[in-house]
Amino acid sequence: MPLARLLHRTTAKHPRSLKQRDALIELTADLIERANLEVKETYRFQIDRQDIVIPNLPDDFHGFTIAQLSDIHHSPYLSLEHLTEAVTETNALRPDVIVLTGDYVTHTARYVEPCAECLGGLRARFGVFAVLGNHDVWVGASAVTQAFERHGIPVLHNTNLPLYIGGRFIYLCGLGDTTTRNHDLVAALKGTRRRDVRILLSHNPNIIKEASLAECDLVLSGHTHGGQVKLPVIGAPISYNRHGKQYTRGWAQMKKTQIYVNRGLGTIFLPIRYQCPPEISLLRLLRTPDQRPT
Repeated sequence: MPLARLLHRTTAKHPRSLKQRDALIELTADLIERANLEVKETYRFQIDRQDIVIPNLPDDFHGFTIAQLSDIHHSPYLSLEHLTEAVTETNALRPDVIVLTGDYVTHTARYVEPCAECLGGLRARFGVFAVLGNHDVWVGASAVTQAFERHGIPVLHNTNLPLYIGGRFIYLCGLGDTTTRNHDLVAALKGTRRRDVRILLSHNPNIIKEASLAECDLVLSGHTHGGQVKLPVIGAPISYNRHGKQYTRGWAQMKKTQIYVNRGLGTIFLPIRYQCPPEISLLRLLRTPDQRPT
């Protein structure tokens, strides 16, 4: 029997239950409204901006911007339509470089090519660079790498490259996935020096301790989805990080090494986010906190 009809029959016999009926209707409407808001939040991308102060940053890189996308998980949970919207919003930021930090698909290789083709539409002054995540390895590291490179996105697998402005440079270092033990930090930093500015792309933020020992300046990661669900008081019930919840989302620091953990675009297990919207990051490199780019 429909709920409204049942309520009508009940209140017709028991007028005193009118208040109870109204309270139940109000509660039901509130729950439906909240559910609709959470479903919308799952696909409403949020642009988060963060300044990163690196004292030894070359002068020519002061104000340099990095857009970061992560954990797309293209699947029935995140469509090409939504991914195309994210690409458009990222391009509108006009970043100097775009980095992609893993987990582009989830369960099957049939999503690899459409995802790579869509991400091939990203544009930045210094290009677009990627590293792989655990799901990419499970689906097929070679297939993902080849698809990305066909669409103009180099995959940095335990290697690095310099980005030059006016004869000065910073290093972009790409690490293989740590969950599947495809990482080699020594190889990723080979040829760089501790006094060089080194930005490490690592899908999994668990690398923060090793990166800190190596004195990397900045680590850009994903993997955690920001917890995907953020509950009152306790925050994210699952952090996916052995070093603590402070490395689950956003900016943190371990000794001299800073880290930024992107919440990702897609979802895993269940297609829902709560108080944890999908994220497009825009990071701006500065020499000092009070010096703004001209």
